[in-house]
Amino acid sequence: MASSFGLMLRRGLSTSALRCDIIRTPIPTFGLTGCYAQALYSASVKSKTKENVAKDLVTIGGVFQSQKVADFMNDPFIKSDVKLGLLKEVATKAGMSNTSVNFFGVLAENNRLDLISDVTDIFARLMSAEKGEIPATVTTAQALDAKQKKEVETALAKFVNKNEKIILTEEVDPSLLGGMVVNIGDKYTDMKYIDMSTSSKIKTYLELIKQPV
Repeated sequence: MASSFGLMLRRGLSTSALRCDIIRTPIPTFGLTGCYAQALYSASVKSKTKENVAKDLVTIGGVFQSQKVADFMNDPFIKSDVKLGLLKEVATKAGMSNTSVNFFGVLAENNRLDLISDVTDIFARLMSAEKGEIPATVTTAQALDAKQKKEVETALAKFVNKNEKIILTEEVDPSLLGGMVVNIGDKYTDMKYIDMSTSSKIKTYLELIKQPV
């Protein structure tokens, strides 16, 4: 494929010296998938299609939920132009942006369509980071009620800057017995881990008891 986007992406993945024209992401990305996501983010910023691309990624991800489609797209023995033909057909019906279509074409050409799900997750996180949103996970032995959730959100807000907002995800783990475990941030940022669970305290006490007198 000879699109300028494809050429830019291939250059960006092949040498760091040619990445000076790629727009920096709001949070760092790593690895091969991160490189693809960064190149897509840069292209979408330049073409002013970020919101459209984010929706297109979700749409194409839904298509890939079909095992038959996923197997077809990830089959290395099927030519990339055949895969791209199917992708373009889906993209046309869904009204996807040219930036997205070009990106899917590059993935097909490089037999990297299996990365779409991960790229989608990273791209969504980049969009969230732009808004100052910080993911946080609170794990408790029992589900929080509305009042408790509000109290947790208020407490966690003190860990981030004033222009940032905590996006809270709740998880339940009965093995904690009581208290909570808090993770602020994600694998793309400096994650803060706070263990205030009863089970961790019991473990500490047991270790102290086992020590020789």
